[in-house]
Amino acid sequence: MDLLRLVLDGAAILILVACIVWMVRFNISQQKGERLTLKWQDMDPIRKTVAGLIFVWICLNLYLAVGNELASLNVLTLPLGSIYSIYGPILVWASASSVVGLALLLSIRFPRRPVVA
Repeated sequence: MDLLRLVLDGAAILILVACIVWMVRFNISQQKGERLTLKWQDMDPIRKTVAGLIFVWICLNLYLAVGNELASLNVLTLPLGSIYSIYGPILVWASASSVVGLALLLSIRFPRRPVVA
């Protein structure tokens, strides 16, 4: 069981490192002017829906992570407190999915400029 947990946590950490590297490269490409900046009004409905769902996912994970910490410290129990017992073991994967969601959200909001030949 310990080896499985180590492998699962290690895989999540590798995903986090890959997303951090991608975000650094994303920032460099944005500073070079290789990316457009889309406003909310300029996005098509599919992009708006996907961006909204990713934002809700990130907010839910943040809420559950803070609630889990507050509950484990016996400070406060937020609503949806029964989820914390389920959420605790997958906290690393939920955090990793939030970082991946942030990377997707950035790529939706700042797409690459089309190459004109």
